[in-house]
Amino acid sequence: MGRSLVLFFFLTLTLISSVYGKEWKLAVVPKFHSVFFDQSKAGCIDAAQIKGVECIYRGPDISNVRMQDQVINQLIDEGIDGIAVAITQSNYLVKNSLKRAKEAGIPIITYDSDIDASINEDPNSIRLAYIGTDNFELGKSLGEELKKHRPNGGTLIMQSGRPDSPNLNLRLMGVRSALSGKIYDKPPGELLNNDSGWTEVREPFFNFDQLAQSVNQMESVMKGKPVKADSFIAVGGWPQNDQALYRKMIAPYQAKINNNKIIIVITDTSSEQLTMLEDHLVHINIGQDPYEMGKQAILTLYKIVTEQKYDKIIYTPITFCTPENVNTCTKVSGL
Repeated sequence: MGRSLVLFFFLTLTLISSVYGKEWKLAVVPKFHSVFFDQSKAGCIDAAQIKGVECIYRGPDISNVRMQDQVINQLIDEGIDGIAVAITQSNYLVKNSLKRAKEAGIPIITYDSDIDASINEDPNSIRLAYIGTDNFELGKSLGEELKKHRPNGGTLIMQSGRPDSPNLNLRLMGVRSALSGKIYDKPPGELLNNDSGWTEVREPFFNFDQLAQSVNQMESVMKGKPVKADSFIAVGGWPQNDQALYRKMIAPYQAKINNNKIIIVITDTSSEQLTMLEDHLVHINIGQDPYEMGKQAILTLYKIVTEQKYDKIIYTPITFCTPENVNTCTKVSGL
């Protein structure tokens, strides 16, 4: 979108907001504060340039559904007008703070991570829109990129955050679908067992969003102990979110990376991750657009509270970064 068109869009919304004459307090609630989610804060703040809109970005310091629930309850108590939340655990939030928000007439949308089928009801009855990555397609992209390096199949270990995270389970299923060619009934799919030449040598590592643990788990893959694999996929950016820790861990295994003894595919493309990619410390990063998620979350909530038409699903783009295109690959998404 051209700069003049963006300015026109914001001016239009400004005029609309002045007609309504109300100060809207709209919140973006991440799973936790991190390099990834804090980019959605920037998008939230930029979108809130609309006159009469205040962006409130608030989340727990660690990934913990009860702490996230407390944040949402606090926002309700403060009289928030709308909430965009990255779902940590669907069942708990729907039965607690999101239920309370619905009863109070506060519109809820989700971003990054949507409500999943575990609630046994239509997610549309709880949230009005979802904004973020098409997580299944992201997972498929991770798998397809791995296949380019291992066209005849191989052995794989994956890393995820939490076993009950809806968006991450969709990514796991996407990877498995890309590698096996199968269609699965529900996330996260099934462990690969010589499917089109691919075998997962163990269940995925779950790091529960602990960065040090994610690096330790990846180090065991690089060592090949206690189990050996020739491929590693992280469906989030955890092991690279502490650059110093990652560089220290990966340094002894540079030859393995250079010789493709192990292929490393990691999600997300923060500036720190791109410097590591440029230094050939990973084979490919596939990025999301958390800035756009935060921006579209506020714009969508604003449309909802001012009774305008809005999109119920907005998929933000993904980008493919390699050492060869590292200087240009994220230009489209603005990261």
